[in-house]
Amino acid sequence: MQNLIEVHNKLELSFETLYLTIDIVGRFLASETVARRELYSVGMSAMLIASKYEEIWAPKVNDFV
Repeated sequence: MQNLIEVHNKLELSFETLYLTIDIVGRFLASETVARRELYSVGMSAMLIASKYEEIWAPKVNDFV
């Protein structure tokens, strides 16, 4: 969770994007079992999806690397 907040702050995204990211991650984890080493990928994928929905200028995939 802390990494999501750090990336959110670094990319200067809106709070709605962060809230939607957490909601997407929570819904996904409620239905799927994920290995701990894959949680970062799940979080970043959720943030990319949320930013595409919420942000006027969504970050590119390379910004998350």
